[in-house]
This record gives sequence, C-alpha cells and structure tokens, in this order.
Amino acid sequence: MPRSRKSHHVRQDVTRLPAGSDARWRAEYRQAQYKRALIGIQTDLLGGPAVEVFRASPKQPAPPVWTPDYEVERFGDLPPEEQARRLAEDPQMPFARTTRAKLTPEEIAALVAGAANWLRVGQGVQITGAPLTFDGCDERRVGRTGVIWRLCSAVFADHVYVNLNLIGAERSEKVVFVELRDVATVEMQRKAQSSVFSMSVSHV
Repeated sequence: MPRSRKSHHVRQDVTRLPAGSDARWRAEYRQAQYKRALIGIQTDLLGGPAVEVFRASPKQPAPPVWTPDYEVERFGDLPPEEQARRLAEDPQMPFARTTRAKLTPEEIAALVAGAANWLRVGQGVQITGAPLTFDGCDERRVGRTGVIWRLCSAVFADHVYVNLNLIGAERSEKVVFVELRDVATVEMQRKAQSSVFSMSVSHV
C-alpha cells in the first residue's frame, strides 16, 4: 500500500475566480499539481477522516557548479576609510562581502523592455544566477526550474515571483522573490546550453 505523505497540495475551487485572471490561472495550476501528485484517497474503516496519499516529488540531479559572473570582494578586506565611505552610501551594505552592483534605472528599463516578449504569469523559467547570501540559500536555487507566479509593480520592476517545481523531500510550495536578471525561459536556457555544447564540440 502506498505510504501517506504530507503535502501542501489542496483541491482548488477554480470556478469562484474570474476566467482569464491571474488568480484563476494560479488556482488551476495548483489544482493540476494536486491531481498530478495524488495517488488516491484512503478511507478510514473506523469513521475517521480520509487520508490523501501523494507521490513524492522527483529527485533533482546534482546541480552544476555555479560560479558568479561578477567580482566578489569581502567587506572586511577593505581599508577602514573605504568601509566608512561604502556605509555612508548604503547603510544596508552587507558586512561579510559585497556582491554585484545594483542596476541603474536605465539598466532596469532595458532589462524590463527586453523581457516584455516573454514575461507573463505561467511562463516556465529557470534560475540562472543569484546574489551571494550569508546562508547560501539563493545560490542553491541556481539551476532550478519553475513558473512565473506573480509580476511586480513598477517599484520592483526588476524583480519577479517564481513558483519553484518541488524536488526531493520538499512538501510545501516554494514561491521565491528573485531579480529578473536571474531568470530565463526554459527554452532560452536550453538554447544557450546547446550553443555552449556545440562550441565545445567544435573545438575538440
């Protein structure tokens, strides 16, 4: 008998939401995930609540080693005068190390304009980069796939919400807030990887 697994999957009442809306799409997506994971419903012979039995999430292959494509400097290695200058400019600067620079308004505008032809709720994407973090959680997301879950307002135009595909022992929905420059459509990423492979073969 299949083993019962706790899961975040819950049946969705999609009919209560307006057709064609982002909220309706999210409910339909969750309902599809529920149906895909559900093995069956086990009734209790003694009258207890029925138990929903779910499949385990697929295991993720070992991700490729990711190296930041930007210069990394440790804040503690900077001279005291430079530390003071950096903190005066940005009091929220991380004390352990400084990662990539923030995008300028012009760069953000160009980034958003360039993504306009594919940036939509439901688009399948892959995380291709990340800022360095103290606990390494952002870096571990590199290579993972998911779907665009929610778009941001103009205030955070260079960010987007991504609902990650569950892997391994994960049982709860993972919606992450990432920079737009760190995501690419799955098709774009496959073409990029195929191009790199072709170049490596041609040089053999």
